[in-house]
Amino acid sequence: MQRIVKHLRIGWRWSVNGWRLFTLNPWLLGGMGFTAAALIGALIQIPLIGGLLVALLAPIGLASACLAVDAVRRQAMPLPAALRLSALKQSPRFLIAVFRHEGHVLPTIAACLYSVAAVLLTNLPVRLLAGNAWVAEWSSLEPVSQAGVLAVMMLVFVLYLVLAASLIYALPLSLLRDEPLFPSLRQSLRASRHFAVALLVLLGLLLAPLLLGAMVTPFSRAAGWLVSLLAGAIVLPLTVAGLYCSYRDIFLARERRAEIETRAAPMPAERRIAGASR
Repeated sequence: MQRIVKHLRIGWRWSVNGWRLFTLNPWLLGGMGFTAAALIGALIQIPLIGGLLVALLAPIGLASACLAVDAVRRQAMPLPAALRLSALKQSPRFLIAVFRHEGHVLPTIAACLYSVAAVLLTNLPVRLLAGNAWVAEWSSLEPVSQAGVLAVMMLVFVLYLVLAASLIYALPLSLLRDEPLFPSLRQSLRASRHFAVALLVLLGLLLAPLLLGAMVTPFSRAAGWLVSLLAGAIVLPLTVAGLYCSYRDIFLARERRAEIETRAAPMPAERRIAGASR
């Protein structure tokens, strides 16, 4: 229980630090979030291939957002008022900013192919197992079929979480530290498994646009869509900023601690003797 409480606090700290980064330049990050939310909302409406298109493009948006958040952190000061409108206008183009650096292109494309392949390998067996029950009206299903569909939905949800866990740190490791992508996927999975509770605090923020939209939709479908869009404009970049803070906390802080411990370690006797003889 103490470990769970500790990790909940860690997740909350990452969220707070992510919010601080977001407030340094909400015009750029918020504009990117608004564009991404609108694009996801439009793609998901496309029958059959909408989800695959989202899976294909998601690593590009995540990678570009990581680079944008990293630039905001390096700036370390609120954006001057004279530059706010310019940042807002340029924000949609920043969603593909990862392609501005030649060394980032191949890892990002590989991540896109990995993402869409993982979604395909998840969805095809699910469609075969669930059959027509997967696309049928919920009220028309028998209780046994409803239970089966719920079980399949939980399985899909878990597999999507595994996919997300393998990418959330692999991309910053690959783009910001030039580490190979596929070994970074394993590092990302290990770190995500260790900090699973803390990450659920961050990823739980992504439910906010859906819940807010669902609350408003019974009164007006258009208003519900607009509320989800505006909430996504804040929640998406806030989540990425929190994940970026967690990446620095897990990987960079750990390396600094190891370096400090190495420097503070007692010198071997042979080296002390050699040093004294000089």
